[in-house]
Amino acid sequence: MNMIQKLVLGFLLPLSLQAMSLQETIDEALQHNNSLKKIFLDKEVSQKNRRIKQAQNLGRFDATLNYDHYNNARTLVPLTPMQIVSSPTGAYEMPTTNDLVSTGISYNVTLFDGFAKQNSYKISDLAYKNSLFKIKLAKAELIYNVENIYLSLLSLQEQLKAQKKYIEAKKSLYMYIQKAYKLGGKSKLDMLEAKNAYVEAVANKNKITSNIAILKASLSQMIASDKFDKAEEVSVTFEGLQEGEPDLKSLSRLKIAALKSNIAQKRVRTAEALYYPKVDFSAYYGYSMGPNATTNTFAQTGVTYLNKNDFNSENVWQIGLHLQWNLYDFGAKSADVAKEKIALMQSKIDKSITRLELEKNLKIANSKIEIAQADYTALQSQYELLQEIEKAQQIKYENNALSLVDLLDTQAKKELVYAQMTEAKYGYQKAKYYKEYLLEKEVK
Repeated sequence: MNMIQKLVLGFLLPLSLQAMSLQETIDEALQHNNSLKKIFLDKEVSQKNRRIKQAQNLGRFDATLNYDHYNNARTLVPLTPMQIVSSPTGAYEMPTTNDLVSTGISYNVTLFDGFAKQNSYKISDLAYKNSLFKIKLAKAELIYNVENIYLSLLSLQEQLKAQKKYIEAKKSLYMYIQKAYKLGGKSKLDMLEAKNAYVEAVANKNKITSNIAILKASLSQMIASDKFDKAEEVSVTFEGLQEGEPDLKSLSRLKIAALKSNIAQKRVRTAEALYYPKVDFSAYYGYSMGPNATTNTFAQTGVTYLNKNDFNSENVWQIGLHLQWNLYDFGAKSADVAKEKIALMQSKIDKSITRLELEKNLKIANSKIEIAQADYTALQSQYELLQEIEKAQQIKYENNALSLVDLLDTQAKKELVYAQMTEAKYGYQKAKYYKEYLLEKEVK
């Protein structure tokens, strides 16, 4: 590696390791998350299904081309006996063939089927609307997951700083007691307990470091990129709970549940359509052609009207209405209707469950907010008290009125409380984000 490459790498490496803010992480996730991309594709599929159902209501045009070989010659088009004997030479003027080729265009459409096709289109339309609400809900869930992991990472980063200070205090305490043990001032048990506390603190630090690496990997997976390295500080403001009941009607969860119930209702009507007759319309326009099977010569006049293998064609068209009505199917229709009605009842129960679950989770979120705020307030008071105690003990220690063991123990307790206070602070913000997720705030 030459000098220029080293300089460029030295310049780019700090840039690649810059902290990514919470909003930047959310934006990256919304743009690149693979699970969210799949849900967007589901929306495209729903849109295409709706287009298919809409087109099916309009019928279809088909181009046809058929070849048939018969053991006995056939006329190119269906003829009545009167058409054949309408003149003495009528039979001689009718081309026949053993190799019939027919080609044309047909159109078929269902005019009535008990509104089954209309209901199928309505179901596809509801499914498309459902996919839109699923996207909104998926975005809200992705945002919350990023926020939750991001805050957990921040909490662990601060806990790691506090844990390092805690380790220093435990190490100093262990070194002091070890020295005192060698001089006979402390027992071996005291030394072993101090060493155990120090080793345990180091193990906890390693555990925190491992958890930080796991959370970073999780965020990198969410943003489908490996450029996430460090979390940026998030401002946490403690506020009281907002009064008043939130409007739940506009939430995607409840709308999805309502749409599923509507879809189930349409499926019942689709099943009931089997009790009605089905009426189809069809039209065809084309040509029948083929080589003449015989030489047609009128014996009385000796006139040949058609030669063998002469290629002939006839124009053919038809239109028709077709009715089909199932009279009895050994209970299949009634079973199908009953099955869809059960599904409808289940969807209504699911709708009720979704609302109750949402209301329960909102109460849980509010409780978590209150508990985290109370914990933070209590721990903050405890931390401030330990700071005052540490200052007073520092003065007593400097005046030989307090042992180093007591001072180091207070310092360790202070760092431990600070770590707990940090966890409570971010726990409060997590609870707020959870409530915002449930209420789908700021999700477009």
